[in-house]
Amino acid sequence: MNRKLTVRVLIIALSLVFLFSTTDLKAQSIPTPASQLGFELGDDRKLADWEQITKYFTVLDKASDRVTVREVGKSTQGRPFLLATISSSKNLKNLKKYQEIQSKLADPRKIKSLSELEELIKKGKTVVAISCSIHSNEVVAAQMSMQLAYTLASEKSDEMKAILDNTIILLFPSTNPDGVDIVNHWYWKTLGTKSEGTIPPELYHPYAGHDNNRDWFMLNLVETRN
Repeated sequence: MNRKLTVRVLIIALSLVFLFSTTDLKAQSIPTPASQLGFELGDDRKLADWEQITKYFTVLDKASDRVTVREVGKSTQGRPFLLATISSSKNLKNLKKYQEIQSKLADPRKIKSLSELEELIKKGKTVVAISCSIHSNEVVAAQMSMQLAYTLASEKSDEMKAILDNTIILLFPSTNPDGVDIVNHWYWKTLGTKSEGTIPPELYHPYAGHDNNRDWFMLNLVETRN
């Protein structure tokens, strides 16, 4: 083998090594919730408030090409109302196309024929919306949202690949961010006292109280409209 060819082969080999090493590094760099919170989700006497949850999803958005996080509005008290869209990187790049398909499937007036309907179903993806902690004293769901997002963003199994290739997941870490903080901050304040674990002395939502889920038909609350 001549000198020039040997040099070319070495350059190609080193380039491939660099490519695969950086790809693995990116996969490994997806942060766990614990790495950002300083504790494991589910640890005794540990809860993340809305600021911590928001920061984690912001970090995850930057670290993973499977996750896109955006603020779709504000809560009643001005906290960011988050939506994490999770799918394969290919699906996320073509998200507008799938939104248009869903828009047509949601309104029969937009579909002209049975063949068009069948084609839309064939080309579209299954869309799953997961809303966490609408009742904010049910604290587990908002906490769990971070672990769920991490698993979807980092797992490399064939099963996960199939899920992400065929599904677009709309994950709302909470549909009542104000309530998350009302409950969490009261818990932190009373931790280690005789009032630990008691109900906060205020409504879980500034207007709707506990049952903000009953606003779905009226759309009075900004959270529901978001």
